[in-house]
Amino acid sequence: MKEHYRFVRESLSRFTILDVGALKACLVALGVIIGVYLADHLRDFVLVFVAIFVLTWGYIVYRVFLVHAKNNGKS
Repeated sequence: MKEHYRFVRESLSRFTILDVGALKACLVALGVIIGVYLADHLRDFVLVFVAIFVLTWGYIVYRVFLVHAKNNGKS
């Protein structure tokens, strides 16, 4: 388990500005998805926010577990 935490911590330390932006967009989209259930006027756009969340989450997972793993020789 400590090995996994070390790997993720090292991967996060190599994030570029694009990666940080994607992470922020992912978290904002998740917050909007949660908050949209409290606001009726945004319910029409919930699928847009879900799509943004899924795409940015997939990008972050790709960057952390595939790109950085290859760079570390752990592919």
